[in-house]
Amino acid sequence: MRTRPFVTEVETFPLEVELEDGGYGSARARVAARVATLVKITTSDGVSGWGEAFGPPRQVAPFLADIAREVVGTPVDVRETRTLDMVSQGYHHLSWGLPVAAASGIDIALWDAYARTFGVPASHLLGGALHTTVHAYASSGYVTRDQDLGRFRDTMAKHAAEGFTAVKIKLGIAPRDDRARTEAAREAMGGDGVVIVDYNGNATAATLVRSVDGIRDLDPYWVEEPVGPDDLAGWRAVRGVGVPLSAGEALYTRYGFRDPIAERRIDIVQPDLTKCGGFSEGQVIRQLAAAWNLQLSPHCWGTGVAQAATLQFLAATPTVPFGMAGEPPLFFEFDRGHNPLREGVLVDPVAARGGVVAIPDGPGLGVTIDEEWVRGHAMKEHGVRLRAHATSSTRR
Repeated sequence: MRTRPFVTEVETFPLEVELEDGGYGSARARVAARVATLVKITTSDGVSGWGEAFGPPRQVAPFLADIAREVVGTPVDVRETRTLDMVSQGYHHLSWGLPVAAASGIDIALWDAYARTFGVPASHLLGGALHTTVHAYASSGYVTRDQDLGRFRDTMAKHAAEGFTAVKIKLGIAPRDDRARTEAAREAMGGDGVVIVDYNGNATAATLVRSVDGIRDLDPYWVEEPVGPDDLAGWRAVRGVGVPLSAGEALYTRYGFRDPIAERRIDIVQPDLTKCGGFSEGQVIRQLAAAWNLQLSPHCWGTGVAQAATLQFLAATPTVPFGMAGEPPLFFEFDRGHNPLREGVLVDPVAARGGVVAIPDGPGLGVTIDEEWVRGHAMKEHGVRLRAHATSSTRR
């Protein structure tokens, strides 16, 4: 009988790279650095799995350390209950935010390790691989310090030259600026292309309506985070704006998604695997979206590990609520902002050709981590390395 593999070691790699010229971001805030924390889990079979936790590494580190202590020595196939127990038992302070982001990195690494144990892609364990490629939109059009419209136009033209026919841009500056940026994106993508607009919640219901009224003729594909996630009255007010609404990057676990889905505040559900609870919670959120007949389009704004995890998730995503024909593209968010971490962590970075990304078909996440690069760039003082004791395999 095969011995049930257990976790023998958890190691984390906090990563940070500063951006030039004050960075870039949304109308709400620019980011001065791109950050992430990678998680490596080794099993008693000698298999390693990798995950990624979203958030500032220095702040995520204590939560990762606590979770790692609970994971070391336990079976690799026990995953879903970890986040659920954490949220249930620590409901006062562990049900959202950085604790869940830390748990997400652990969860992804466990799924990767377990899939590698069987030598299959993670998508095979997430319901089965249904897709080998996926359409990608260039996640771009960021707000910079100078907000130069000419440079913005050049960026849109660059994405079109790269073969993208879909793009997401940042709005929420002012109605006139929002109009000019959307015009530039529409011109680059052409009349048949897809232009997604993202406010990152940097609006009131009134300013959102004014802004959308000013770009309606440019056919925005969806409006992302029109108001903040906690502005429930605002969501009700903008619900009739006449353009599909999306959200999810600021929501955590099935519990955070439950009401926005059940109350139909949103049309497109956007879980981020590095925040929402990893594959385990992502699967439940995907099922909730299908149960309420809503479209799913994951958020992805991390390193190549986050990209690989998102692609495995998309590979196993059914076309429901659509049938054999007529469904919109299953979109992969392909961040095009400058981020050395994105390509640096992978031996073969994820690439788009003609606006299409091939889903990696190797074991686990399907990619090979450049561990030498990761170790060389990690902030060692904020990392964690825990190993199991000889008797740890009996823990449950």
